[in-house]
Amino acid sequence: SNDYKTKQYTNYFPTVNLGYEFTKDHSITLGLNRRIRRPRSWFLNPFPSRSSVTNIFQGNPDLDPVISTAVDLGYLTKSGSFTFNGSVYYQHATDVFSFVSMPTGETVNMGGTDIPVIKRMPINLSTNDRYGGEMTVNYRVGRKFNANANINLFKSVTKGTYQNQVFDADNFSWFARLNAKYTLPADITWQTRLFYRGPRETAQGNRKAMFSTSMAFSKDVFKNKGTLSLNISDLFNTRKFSMETLTDNYYSTNEYQWRKRSISLSFTYRFNQKKQQRRRQGNYNGGGGDDMEFPG
Repeated sequence: SNDYKTKQYTNYFPTVNLGYEFTKDHSITLGLNRRIRRPRSWFLNPFPSRSSVTNIFQGNPDLDPVISTAVDLGYLTKSGSFTFNGSVYYQHATDVFSFVSMPTGETVNMGGTDIPVIKRMPINLSTNDRYGGEMTVNYRVGRKFNANANINLFKSVTKGTYQNQVFDADNFSWFARLNAKYTLPADITWQTRLFYRGPRETAQGNRKAMFSTSMAFSKDVFKNKGTLSLNISDLFNTRKFSMETLTDNYYSTNEYQWRKRSISLSFTYRFNQKKQQRRRQGNYNGGGGDDMEFPG
């Protein structure tokens, strides 16, 4: 169609990082950065798609990118096998993406009852201010065992209005990760990753907590030229995105799963290539990031 809009973006995105080392094992950092987060392709696709007879998702080609400015103050210390890294931060973001649901005016008769058809779409709804603290602890015992734990706690304040409706939200949430690697007998390497994301409010409801864990086993063979690996992704099949939507007109619950539990067995053989070079790229992906997004 002839319905189009031209947009031009000119902006600046500075990054400043300062550090001061008190001693070899104690230091502080101060960082300031400005970042851009562009909408994903399905956020922009204007063609509607159905997840069921009563649910429609439609992208919004008029979306603008999210611009965020953040400042953080960090402290790093080392003691024996432990490394501790803590920080406090503040982030302000504009044109934040949010999904809103609205009735289309259509209904579908199911079991003798007229069920409204709901359309869900992303919009630049709000501004967001996030205040939080993050702590990372790393523990290493030689080459046999190492573990890394991270926890991020934050308060999120969202303010936005759409079609004369106020979608303000003020909530506290957190997420945590644990990664561990241990060398078992017979030089079998075991790796595991756990992730937890706490519940939080959304523009029209709430997003439930999510937990997932993945693990892998690997064994070098043929004088370290080959590696046999067993990977189990989402061991307990719990990596699901669940949310509730509540408006003046309807209540709905949704659950999405990007990929179910999977198990894979692989063999890698290296020709004239050192294993250290391969490990820089990494071959283990436990998944479960805190920024999983689903279209509807």
